[in-house]
Amino acid sequence: MSEQQSIVDFYTELVLPGLVERLDTAFPEFGWKRDARGWIATNDEMTRRRLGVRANRVIAHGQAPRGFLVHGGDPTLWTAYVSGGAVPRGEEFVRVVIDLAGRAGVDVGPIERAVPRDRRADVLDAFFDLASRELLSERGADVRAYLERRGFPIHAIETLGLGLVPSPNVTRRVLSSHGFEDAEVAATGILSDSRWSRRLCGAWRNERDQIGTLWARALDEDGAAETRYLYLRGASRTNLPPYGVPHSARELVLVEGFLDFHQLRARGVDNVAALGGTSTSKYMFERLSRRGVQAVVLCLDNDDAGRSASARAVEHSARARTSPSIYVVSPERLGATKDPDELVRRDGVEAWQTLVGGRECGVAWRAKEIVGDLAADAPLAERREALGRAGAWIGSLPPRLALEQEDAVRAVAEGCGYSPEAVARSFRAHFWSEPSRDRSRAMDAAPEL
Repeated sequence: MSEQQSIVDFYTELVLPGLVERLDTAFPEFGWKRDARGWIATNDEMTRRRLGVRANRVIAHGQAPRGFLVHGGDPTLWTAYVSGGAVPRGEEFVRVVIDLAGRAGVDVGPIERAVPRDRRADVLDAFFDLASRELLSERGADVRAYLERRGFPIHAIETLGLGLVPSPNVTRRVLSSHGFEDAEVAATGILSDSRWSRRLCGAWRNERDQIGTLWARALDEDGAAETRYLYLRGASRTNLPPYGVPHSARELVLVEGFLDFHQLRARGVDNVAALGGTSTSKYMFERLSRRGVQAVVLCLDNDDAGRSASARAVEHSARARTSPSIYVVSPERLGATKDPDELVRRDGVEAWQTLVGGRECGVAWRAKEIVGDLAADAPLAERREALGRAGAWIGSLPPRLALEQEDAVRAVAEGCGYSPEAVARSFRAHFWSEPSRDRSRAMDAAPEL
């Protein structure tokens, strides 16, 4: 079974029939129950949150359905559901089929025997193992001292998952002793940049726990910011999950920097991951949702870039087909500190826990950002214009964000000096679609939560 077509046959002939026999255990989040034609979902909380519909509108009918269908909407393939929304291709398709086979209780031996070892991944694993040992050797003493000066607990340095890039000669010699050819090593790009040597480094892994790329950080704080971090040449970060996502986390806090992440991990904070910058996408949130993450808290840097990135992330979460609930720690709440790394170094992990405990609903936070800072005596026209901007955005939100929409209405009403009821009526009339209006009337009629 070495050809892609054979893997497709394996999926069609064995995995899909296996899935249809055990959808309730393969995808328990739907609360699948059998009906006369197949399966129907029963978990209203999940389907409303992720799909924006009642559970009884979600079905998987037929002898071996390739996915589920939402009445009045588009079908979703199991392969796309597992991979975060996009239909997987190539190696990603193989990974997804193996995942689905495990859910279906189907032996994955035939696929695993068909897929050759990823030599690039093996080279990168061997290189990072070497870098990890280099950090703990005598040659890593100055880098360990640097980490101690940055407040990393001494006892945690050995388990941080960091490394020190060895010299090119050492890299070639050690990897050669592991049986890797010079051409294989060169193809990974780990020797392509002479600036890498003696830098602190870390491994950024994909959802299969393989190294997708490496980062290397200069220890000179006075150096140019644009070259402080270097990445593996030719390796894209676009499709990687956030750096260091734990295997099982219902709530995930996203920070910007790698050292933010490692500083927090060193102090026992396990539910944190790093963006490695400020970039997010709707696909990132869809993939986190597929991994079982139910809530994401954004805690980005206390600067204009961090604030803008938080706003973009909320937008991407709202436009994703599925997403964890989104919360924001407003950047100014970091006070005199620039980022989480500096906060915990100065004030300890208790300050971090207090900071995250004060997070806001991300949609409401974004709506307030759109309104902006209005003075208490702002002119009527200015307040109306601010409400118009916020209303247009709030009205564009998908049905799954109905509760967040209500929170946002209350937040902007308070900021503009109107009652939530009046603002809600105005928004329904001017900005909300008919389904949104129907939903809002239902919310008005419902008892207080």
